[in-house]
Amino acid sequence: MYKTILAALLILALSACVSETRPASDLTVEMNDFSYTPSSITVAAGELVEMKIKNIGQIEHDFVVERIDVSSVSTEGSGVGEHHMGGNHEEYDLHVSTIAGETSVLKFIPNAPGIYKIFCSVDGHEAAGMIGELIVVSK
Repeated sequence: MYKTILAALLILALSACVSETRPASDLTVEMNDFSYTPSSITVAAGELVEMKIKNIGQIEHDFVVERIDVSSVSTEGSGVGEHHMGGNHEEYDLHVSTIAGETSVLKFIPNAPGIYKIFCSVDGHEAAGMIGELIVVSK
């Protein structure tokens, strides 16, 4: 009996040690002053991604991927698409801005595998280190 329990615990412990990056399709990204958590996000090409963008910082931030092959893009929430600080960001393929303390939702289907830079386009935030990466993998 004890050997069975010990074996089960050992298998459980070993399975917890295996580190594997799997694509996510429903995830939450927190924006703080001046970082994204997680800073590296992996998703699968051809699958709908629903990303909750939660601003836990003190000021408005955004989530931008300048150039990426995507389809079915939609956004919901506070400050969607345009900064309250001024400026229009229609030139970005993925963009959602979020007021401090609020949550926005970004939905999209990434079409092409690759590694894409994420950054905050609010003046000075990218230079302050508010960057990350979106990794799109083949199914």
